[in-house]
Amino acid sequence: MTLAQIFAAVMAAILLSAASPSSNAMADRLTSFLESKGSPLPAQELLLYANWRMIVALSAAESGYGKYRAGTYNAWGIKDYQSGSPKYGGTRDFASWEESIKYTSELLYKYDAEDGEPDAWEMVRTWKYVLPYGHWVNNVNYALADIEANVVADPTAPADTETPANFTRA
Repeated sequence: MTLAQIFAAVMAAILLSAASPSSNAMADRLTSFLESKGSPLPAQELLLYANWRMIVALSAAESGYGKYRAGTYNAWGIKDYQSGSPKYGGTRDFASWEESIKYTSELLYKYDAEDGEPDAWEMVRTWKYVLPYGHWVNNVNYALADIEANVVADPTAPADTETPANFTRA
């Protein structure tokens, strides 16, 4: 690599990091949030997807933010319906967080083609399969509110201590 190529790469990295301070701040807030939950999920990878909030919220409901995974890199309880798989019908294993997050994002668009962030009540019967539905829906909605308050919202704004509007007692 020539000196000019090294200089160009360094300048590009500087420009990219300076061009998106809000995305860097978001990544930092999401990383802190996930660390506070004991989650192994990689914030930078999650933020590559527009529906990252729902991906994280589902991981909260399904596996405690990825602490208690159903399969290798499977924080969402995703079933394995790959033809010929030895785990067919069981929970799916993934090769990496990158693969599982991408798959989960794409799967969510099957539930909501518009933005990949379906309403928890609209997807619960086909995603969850098992009762009680209300508890799972509340967990997803609570996680979404927690993410909104602690990751998405302006950290300098006063905290909202009200119960989220879409939270119901099961």
